[in-house]
Amino acid sequence: MSDRVTGANEAPPLADRLHDVVDGLVERDGLLLALDFDGTLAPITDRPDEAAIAPAAAEAIDRLTDVDEVRVPVVSGRQLADLRERVDADAYAGNHGLELRVDGETRVAPEAETARDALAEAVDAVEERVADVDGAVVERKGVTATVHYRRADAGDVPRVEEAVREAAGDRDDLRVTEGKAILEIRPDVDWDKGAAVERLTDDLVPDGEDWLRVYVGDDRTDEDAFATLSDGLGVKVGGGTTRADVRVDDPEAAAAFLTWLADHGATFLRRDPDDGPVPR
Repeated sequence: MSDRVTGANEAPPLADRLHDVVDGLVERDGLLLALDFDGTLAPITDRPDEAAIAPAAAEAIDRLTDVDEVRVPVVSGRQLADLRERVDADAYAGNHGLELRVDGETRVAPEAETARDALAEAVDAVEERVADVDGAVVERKGVTATVHYRRADAGDVPRVEEAVREAAGDRDDLRVTEGKAILEIRPDVDWDKGAAVERLTDDLVPDGEDWLRVYVGDDRTDEDAFATLSDGLGVKVGGGTTRADVRVDDPEAAAAFLTWLADHGATFLRRDPDDGPVPR
């Protein structure tokens, strides 16, 4: 499987473009800061249930959600209920946005509900075929499922891939997508993290206001979100080609960026341009 992303290239370090971030904040009425979870707020772990948000990231998010001009949604492939247990945020898009929770209301895409039976049948077939593959884990997430093979022997990976694609790849109502050492089985719905960010923008940004949209993520599924940010900032966590504008090295560096936003960045939203030039 390739890690290359169509229409993408290497992005410069965030530190080289930080003044552009400041300029964007000064020019806007608010900040919509959308964040991936695994590999962004939390280091990748061999076992998904062991993932935990970095304390510095959690503290920064807590402070940012107290700012009137900032809203912080988390956008993840994790199931909504699981995601809410791991991070406190203003809003959530679970299962890549097929589940949304905004202002205390949970919404599930109707097409995802319709595909539940087909998904369950496919996942049953995958579980049967990979039951004896050490390190292969099938995670049921309600309206989607993820097959993890990070802990499997390299020689067993093709067998896992074949099991997933034969069970779900030829069905009209399901599709298979790739991530970091995972395959995901989803309803064949025209929906992804980019669509989730657009919906969250509609829900969270006040009518008539111009907010800077920032998305921070590390995986292939986050590229769909980066692609929607023609007027915003995409921050890629880690290496590889990307549609993002800038990159940081790892979740620790992502947490440092969030801390900078909490300490300094958000204050530029309230800055009057007539006060003078932005310090450089």
